[in-house]
Amino acid sequence: MKLALIGKGIAHSASPSIYKKILGPQIHYDLIDIQDEVQLPSLMDLAKTYDGINITSPYKKNYLSQLNFLTPEVHHLEAVNTILLNQNHFSGANTDYFAVETLLKKFKEDYPQSHLLLLGSGVMAKLTQYVCQKLSLDILQISRSTNPDMEHLDLRPYHRMNSQLMVINACSRDFYFKGQTTGDEFFWDYNYRFLPHQHTLPFFFKVYWDGQEMLNLQAEYAVKFWKENLG
Repeated sequence: MKLALIGKGIAHSASPSIYKKILGPQIHYDLIDIQDEVQLPSLMDLAKTYDGINITSPYKKNYLSQLNFLTPEVHHLEAVNTILLNQNHFSGANTDYFAVETLLKKFKEDYPQSHLLLLGSGVMAKLTQYVCQKLSLDILQISRSTNPDMEHLDLRPYHRMNSQLMVINACSRDFYFKGQTTGDEFFWDYNYRFLPHQHTLPFFFKVYWDGQEMLNLQAEYAVKFWKENLG
């Protein structure tokens, strides 16, 4: 099986090692780093080499018009991160959605008295809002467009009596949180292996979750999607 990831600035990506762990070391997995969307190859061209591709920011919307089949989540979110290239029949899914849904379901079970503060306004933020709506989770969203100095956000006003506050960071990797905390918050970083956060935030939050578990889960769902839809 030949796979690839398409994105911008993805030299740090752990995807090759993750998919080789799931599918075996014989799997061929390339990183296709595209600096501008005008350079994006067509799915027809990609299908000459690959069986499936993953899409990451900022190109999760670019291939929608070339897909023959989309899962319902892709239709709603207008973003795709997993594509099957099968004899010129191109199918798309958003396995980020399934990963976030799985983890937020577990959080809701473990902390039924809780509320969420979402940082960001991009594709992953929209996805998170959609999942929270389906799960009836209490969430408030803020972004740098309305809070230009969000890196220095004071979290203390967002606390509630008898409710656990979890902050979800859906911002890009250029966002570095340096705000005020009480030390009782949970912080879930969608970015993985982001050293500025890994080296500081565990000391300022009750719990700090790196995005690695979500990345592993979305890869498992991607493999499931490819295997179920291979002709």
